[in-house]
Amino acid sequence: MEDSRLYWIAFNLVKGIGPARLRGLLAYFQDLQAAWQATAQQLQEAGLSPKLAAAVLETRQSQVLERAWETIQALQIDVLTWQDPQYPQSLKEIDQSPPVLYVKGAIVEQDQWAVAVVGTRRVSAYGKQVTADLAAGLAERGVTVVSGLAR
Repeated sequence: MEDSRLYWIAFNLVKGIGPARLRGLLAYFQDLQAAWQATAQQLQEAGLSPKLAAAVLETRQSQVLERAWETIQALQIDVLTWQDPQYPQSLKEIDQSPPVLYVKGAIVEQDQWAVAVVGTRRVSAYGKQVTADLAAGLAERGVTVVSGLAR
């Protein structure tokens, strides 16, 4: 797996690595492949806590990245990172923009106006139905509906 997006996905899978820490790793290592292959000591020198450096190593040793990559490819999902020209410019402008976007389909000019669906981890049956109805109604009227795909 030589695709540089793998390293973006990899760090996206590590709990505790968000936009700010990822920016720090990029600033320190200049590239996420180098950060992904770093030792625990190097990760700590880059600003990660010992616990977070251990989480990176643990994720690196698990098969989670390989399974995620297989799923992404099987579902024909495109992966966009901050470095991709297709990454939405308006999203890049916010402080905590997600480092990785998983896109099913294509991002087109009409997507400049979009609605994000954000919810709770413990959704009720009523909440599911209202969300589905709202998202479907917006999509039927040409509004792009975005989901973070949280559990």
